[in-house]
Amino acid sequence: MKKYTLIQYLTLALILMMGMAFQACEDNNAITFNDVPVVEGYLYADNPVELKISRKSPFADDLNLDPADLDKLDIRIKTGNQFYNLIPQGAGIYRIGNDGLQIKVGETYQLEFEFQGKTVSAETKVLAKPEGFTQDATSIKIPQISFPPSGSLNFPDPVKFSWSNPDLTYYLLVVENTETDPDPIFDLSMFGGGNLPSRLFRVEPTQNNSFEINSRQFQYYGQHRVILYHINPEYALLYQDSGDNSQNLKSPPTNVKNGLGIFTAISSDTLYLNVTQ
Repeated sequence: MKKYTLIQYLTLALILMMGMAFQACEDNNAITFNDVPVVEGYLYADNPVELKISRKSPFADDLNLDPADLDKLDIRIKTGNQFYNLIPQGAGIYRIGNDGLQIKVGETYQLEFEFQGKTVSAETKVLAKPEGFTQDATSIKIPQISFPPSGSLNFPDPVKFSWSNPDLTYYLLVVENTETDPDPIFDLSMFGGGNLPSRLFRVEPTQNNSFEINSRQFQYYGQHRVILYHINPEYALLYQDSGDNSQNLKSPPTNVKNGLGIFTAISSDTLYLNVTQ
């Protein structure tokens, strides 16, 4: 599912950082490994349920943990008075069974399972789809940029995206080029033959009701998908606290009790913007 993949891409570095956080801040003279699960769970209205369980990386070379243990958990999701069991798929991935769970806007969902003698739990609510999502341009023209530059370059005005946000909740804007083989805006020699620029970029979570995207943020020509995610505070906190200072290493943000990671619900709406030369 495309929406799910995008969010996993956005949070991968954050989840990995949380898995390393305790390793970085422990006193090497008094190491005691605490086996802690790392949860990656995202719920969408009218979409299948899938989550992944991994574990904090051990920092002792002689400590062997069986990865198969992550596929033997009894994971349940509760809504109202009803529990639904998740079925292991391998590699720590769990999906909902054929017992009829439907994720609905406005409902609260609770995750629960036992791990190393402790109850791991988390809770989230499915937010409404963004309302009034609009843009003030559907196409922009950006000159190709060579190195060294030749002549003056005229860039278009920023594109403004707006939405309704009377209750000042959190939103995240993600822009992704959808072309199979897009033409780059920048001369690729500027990157020294290394990795090409990403086709995707995002804007920090905001409680505003609009954001302007500067033309210099685009790396490729062609059609771009602009996705506005309505996110819960737990995801915004995870994103905002993803820096590498010592405080973050000691206290990685999470909404999972007796674990790390995130269990959250997300809704979205999509617009399109074409970038031409």
